[in-house]
Amino acid sequence: MPRSNFLTPVLAPFHRLSNTTCETDWRDALFKIASDLGFEHTLLAIVPKPGMKLEEAYLRSNYASAWRETYDRQNLAYADPTVAHCITRTMPLIWSPEIFKTPLQRQMYEEAASYGLRAGITLPIHGPAQELGILCLVSDRLPGRQFHEDAREALPELTLLRDIVFESAIAFARPEETPANRDEPQLTRREQECLQWIAEGKTSQEIGRLLGCSAGTVDFHVINLRKKLDARTRREAVLKGIRQGLVLLP
Repeated sequence: MPRSNFLTPVLAPFHRLSNTTCETDWRDALFKIASDLGFEHTLLAIVPKPGMKLEEAYLRSNYASAWRETYDRQNLAYADPTVAHCITRTMPLIWSPEIFKTPLQRQMYEEAASYGLRAGITLPIHGPAQELGILCLVSDRLPGRQFHEDAREALPELTLLRDIVFESAIAFARPEETPANRDEPQLTRREQECLQWIAEGKTSQEIGRLLGCSAGTVDFHVINLRKKLDARTRREAVLKGIRQGLVLLP
């Protein structure tokens, strides 16, 4: 997992995840993005509705099939400290052998390591409709200080990737709830300009100077575009705007 690969921009590959209705193509794109970032193994699991069991999760991974079979047969999700972290926490978890404390957890880690799952980053998913999930990016690198330093440096981009993955995966996780003919939001020209500048990291003050208006006017347009996109935050508005082709990427 070369350190430089950690900093690969992840906004551009979003189109590979969002602009496909083929689940196989979407899955392969996710694995390729993770591999390009230096992670040989990827797992995504989403429990799309409250009250569903972990065993009912929508799950896609390129872990060794023998390990997945062992993990499922022994119900190791209920012993796995990375799963417990995702249920109760929102912060990413950089993990290595020391977090596997009980005899069962240590045995689980040793067997996982034999399949190349030595050190990783687990990113919890907590969706707006109470979806619960986990994105694991795992490497065969030896765990240690260098891995932790590289992982900490990568976290801002990987949390963005987590959001992109969830936003694009939810249609596959609960296809019966995906509208067949969803009306696309109609943004005004000014709202679209504001959304584009937000995607490029500009503040309301900066956008106001670029558009020749006040920061308060920009905030007014942002409130409206967030309502139209059903987005709670500016970041969520950008993600939805990219998915719907409202934001142009370089």
